[in-house]
Amino acid sequence: MTLHPPRRTPEEEMRLMILYTIAHLPPCTATQLQQILFDYNEMNYFDMMFALNDLCANGQLIREKFEGDTVYRVTDAGKEVLALFAARVPQSMKNYMAHRGLDFQAHLKEEEQYPRQIRKTEKGDYVVSLGIEENGRPVMQLTVSVPSPLMAQDMVNSWAKKAGEFYKNTMFTLAEDEK
Repeated sequence: MTLHPPRRTPEEEMRLMILYTIAHLPPCTATQLQQILFDYNEMNYFDMMFALNDLCANGQLIREKFEGDTVYRVTDAGKEVLALFAARVPQSMKNYMAHRGLDFQAHLKEEEQYPRQIRKTEKGDYVVSLGIEENGRPVMQLTVSVPSPLMAQDMVNSWAKKAGEFYKNTMFTLAEDEK
């Protein structure tokens, strides 16, 4: 039995897939793009970063600062490349973005609206930062220390679903007159 190495996506195809993906999403960070492309399972981190840098150097993507992070957007030159070579974007990628694109857009919006982060301290406990933002401005920021990574991850995972209720209860409690 002969072992065949896995198919390696050609560089040009990778660049087209990245352009296609970013063109179908709001401006996104490299980490967000990585999540999408890794889920699609066609390229690794290094290939993606080389392609991103090449696309920026060629003027097909623009890298810009947005709320303390770097996001990527397709330029007019990138849109022109897509118009010329859209037929070379694998049909599986087009199907993937058609099925998952809206999910990813919702996920990106959720990340933007409900920022959350876990940090391990020198003492070995975990600090969880949870926030609510509206129109790019912080409405509420909560930072708590928890003893375990599981508890921290549970808080981060449930934040988007429970943030509204938490905010409402907090505001009601703090604004309530003493009797």
